[in-house]
Amino acid sequence: WVIPSQRNEAALANDEYRLESKGAKLWIDSERAKHEKFAPSARVRRFVMDRDGSRCRICGVGVDEEYPGESGSKARLTIGHLIPQERLKSRGAKDDLDNWRTECSRCNETVRDEAPDPEQYDEVLAGLKRLTSKEAGALLNWMKKGERPRSKVDQAYDRARKLPYSQRVALISHLAKRIGELN
Repeated sequence: WVIPSQRNEAALANDEYRLESKGAKLWIDSERAKHEKFAPSARVRRFVMDRDGSRCRICGVGVDEEYPGESGSKARLTIGHLIPQERLKSRGAKDDLDNWRTECSRCNETVRDEAPDPEQYDEVLAGLKRLTSKEAGALLNWMKKGERPRSKVDQAYDRARKLPYSQRVALISHLAKRIGELN
């Protein structure tokens, strides 16, 4: 409901209000049901996180791991939707466990996350000292190109890890059969 007062509109008297628009009638069960959101139980959260190996299905970071290039940062995990509840509801579909996935707080709450300060030259240089000559050469090539080439397997994994759980299981089964692995 939107009901402006003098604080919102100077034309209104001190004791005057104006009904601008009506909202949901939450005291009516059928109306309230349209606006209720499903909040997962602790059991559902635990199941989804265990199923997903306690790793963000979007960026791959694990629980309490540091984000790449950010020493001292610890990933916090939560669960989120593959398809948002509002979109499911508009399609007349129901939410289920296959629509939930483990996400780190950054991937789940990107709008709320503030980017950290970028690392400085000296911080990066200190990390380079631990690289072998071969690793430093690979990094040099990536830096010159401005990107790190990703193999076909890396690209396939990035796509596959974002699938819903049941589809990941089906893909694992397909790959195992393809290479002749017995389960």
